[in-house]
Amino acid sequence: MTIAVIQTERRRDDPRRAATRSALIEAAERLFAETGVEAVSTRQIGAAIGALNTNVVAYHFGSKEGLIEAVFRHRLPAIDRRRSELVRKLDAAGRSDNLSALLRAFALPLFEQTDSAGQHSYARFLLGLERSGMLAARALVRSDFPQTEGLTSRMAALLPPEVRQTANFRMRLIFAMLGSALQVIDQEPELSADEARQLFDHAIAMAATAYSALPTAEESLL
Repeated sequence: MTIAVIQTERRRDDPRRAATRSALIEAAERLFAETGVEAVSTRQIGAAIGALNTNVVAYHFGSKEGLIEAVFRHRLPAIDRRRSELVRKLDAAGRSDNLSALLRAFALPLFEQTDSAGQHSYARFLLGLERSGMLAARALVRSDFPQTEGLTSRMAALLPPEVRQTANFRMRLIFAMLGSALQVIDQEPELSADEARQLFDHAIAMAATAYSALPTAEESLL
């Protein structure tokens, strides 16, 4: 084994390096959620974890775009597994054609994910990407997390035929509703866990209705 390979493997296994990467990912997730991607510099992200090296993001991730992809890869494995588990339960119960139940399987892992401060950081990160016009970056990892893609495809197939072509647009709108609900919940620290879950259940019910809603003839003429 060459010296270069040995050094590469040591860097890969270095717990300090892994801890720095994880801290940068979570700092970026939080800052992008708070102010949007374009308003945050890589230096600010490094400073947020107390790094003295102003190029620490470039060293670990290459660019801000690489860091965004790293946030996806940090959060999505657990979320995708959880969605898979929920969908299997629906299939076993014969509820695989229930749109509200499928939407709950999509949304519940977002509620269950919280960061070290108890915030729903990943959903709020996605809202930050949407505000910055960068949500399409999710496509970078789409093929690596098939359960989420399969779940949204099953939901789209249950839409009324006349609005099925708007499935992606509708998905973005209901995610904005769910993400905003989690943001409101995060701003109410006095809520108990049960109260927070009840509020999110209301948001899921509202989102399910909105996702499959049909415009009326009167609305179409306005």
